[in-house]
Amino acid sequence: MLVSRHIFQAGRAMLGTSLLLLGLGTVLLRTDQSLAQGMKDMRGMENSKQMAPATAKGTGTVTTLNGSDHKVTLDHGPIPAIKWPPMKMEFAVAPSVDLAKVKTGDKVDFTLSGSGGSYTVESITPAK
Repeated sequence: MLVSRHIFQAGRAMLGTSLLLLGLGTVLLRTDQSLAQGMKDMRGMENSKQMAPATAKGTGTVTTLNGSDHKVTLDHGPIPAIKWPPMKMEFAVAPSVDLAKVKTGDKVDFTLSGSGGSYTVESITPAK
């Protein structure tokens, strides 16, 4: 009988410890979930910052005009605002931009807006 009582008490102690740990795990889980929920908005802020459209000004030379697709190819100098080196590339042009104001070979000033690798020419004028 003495052995049974010790086994019972030991089992009860282990059960108490298990319940305590289970309770602590629940508290930690809830705390972790609360933190994750609270930080969800912070991740959104970070992503919105990365995804926010950037505006940058540049200068370059028009190498190709594609009026039907409303695109222009520019051989442009460095654009520090978006950390671009000099290069030649094609850009979509905003519908409000009148491409008739420039022609192939013109030196131009232009403004871009966009994010990541996708930028659109928002304005383009012959350089002064």
